[in-house]
Amino acid sequence: MMARLYCVVVTLLLLAEVSGFEEGATNPGVVARITRKGLAYARQLGVAILKKELSTIKLPDFSGSFKVSWIKTVSYDFYRLTIHRFELRNSDLRLRPRQGVRASLSNNYMFVSGNWKVKKAFVTLDGTFDANVDGISISVSLNLGKDQSGRPTASVAHCRNSIGHISVDISGQLSWILNLLHKRIENNFKNILEQKIREMVRKSTTSHLEPYLRTPPVSSRIDQVAGIDYSLVGAPKVTSQVLDTPFKEPWEGDVSFCLQGEFFGQNWHSPALFDAPPIRLPEKHDHMVYFAVSEYVFNTASQVYHQAGLMNFTIQNHHIPPGLSNPPAHQLIPGHYSSAG
Repeated sequence: MMARLYCVVVTLLLLAEVSGFEEGATNPGVVARITRKGLAYARQLGVAILKKELSTIKLPDFSGSFKVSWIKTVSYDFYRLTIHRFELRNSDLRLRPRQGVRASLSNNYMFVSGNWKVKKAFVTLDGTFDANVDGISISVSLNLGKDQSGRPTASVAHCRNSIGHISVDISGQLSWILNLLHKRIENNFKNILEQKIREMVRKSTTSHLEPYLRTPPVSSRIDQVAGIDYSLVGAPKVTSQVLDTPFKEPWEGDVSFCLQGEFFGQNWHSPALFDAPPIRLPEKHDHMVYFAVSEYVFNTASQVYHQAGLMNFTIQNHHIPPGLSNPPAHQLIPGHYSSAG
């Protein structure tokens, strides 16, 4: 369902950078920044996936009852609900400074069909129905963070959805009875859909997105001597610029992640002998992603391989080619040789 959309979007976001570090925070060895252009690409990719997946949602059956003066209480059931078409008209992905991202879909359309039946005592009537659901809006805010292992986390901060209008066309035996109460049925249908969408969004986060983010490793083996730690050193940071309008809506910004970028020995893990320097990426936003690596990464690599004895090399006679001449020092630097002589 929406799980793949979340995973795509958040995985793209987890490429990131920090434009400024909090006081006292550990400097990263690797920094990346995903810009508004990168977010726009993530949105396009996510919408394409969502458009395909939403048509596979299984809508629940729903039922109710109503009173008619001359036959008293009658119960009805709507079942085998099937989505035939889902049109995504408007979508947006915005930054929430110091928190995360907000994805929203608005003014969308869905066409649903299914079956209905009415029961009264031993009498059962049935038929089919078509429903046009218009003005569907969904807004989801995700908080981005990190766990103790340095993996990214995402949780639903807010989830809101609404449906503008539902029109149900009922056909079949004595369908006019249900058409008399179409307003009540449409409201019931609307409430069921709104509840189902909220449940789907939260379930996709807790059952799919969160386990997905716990899966990627935070370190890798380089060779038999060394490995590299690329866990997060801090929670993701979201910065945004504000368009000069009365509403002050964030319109452009960056999502930022900092990675450790430290080499370590496979058979030992001694602390680095130096601190990572601050990294500042240029204030540019022309590309989707900006990436930087500091000397800290290469220095820790040198430390690990030196401690393993692989950075030491002694030149001996058998290393020197036989034809290599060894002229006297005065032939190489005659001026210095004569003055010393």
